[in-house]
Amino acid sequence: MNVQYSKSYIDRICEMGDVFTLYSIVVSLNQQRQLAEPLRLFARLWDWCCMTRSGIWQYYENINPEYIEETVGIMERNHLNEIAARYRAGLTNWQEPHYCEDLDNWIEDHWNDIEQIALTLVKANREGLYPD
Repeated sequence: MNVQYSKSYIDRICEMGDVFTLYSIVVSLNQQRQLAEPLRLFARLWDWCCMTRSGIWQYYENINPEYIEETVGIMERNHLNEIAARYRAGLTNWQEPHYCEDLDNWIEDHWNDIEQIALTLVKANREGLYPD
């Protein structure tokens, strides 16, 4: 059975700005059907920035470089060029954990901006989360 969330629930969560609940909704629905690119970018962005707790290098440790390039392309198409550059740079620096400290710090310093970007991606495309 497919999971569905009511339009009113999705709208309420968007208006509340509850990024973590939105993340759960997006990931759940994306497993059932391919969501629009901005919604998939939201999930990828949130996966990435939430890794700073244990060190962002762990994100890059087992990730496919093709996934990184695909994500960078999505970021650039959505005009997130600075984030894309930082995201790509982590791939070359993860093996030297002290280099990733700069990226960890950058993400922490820009957390509020990243959160607002993530929310904007979902809010502008929330109809893709509505039930069929």
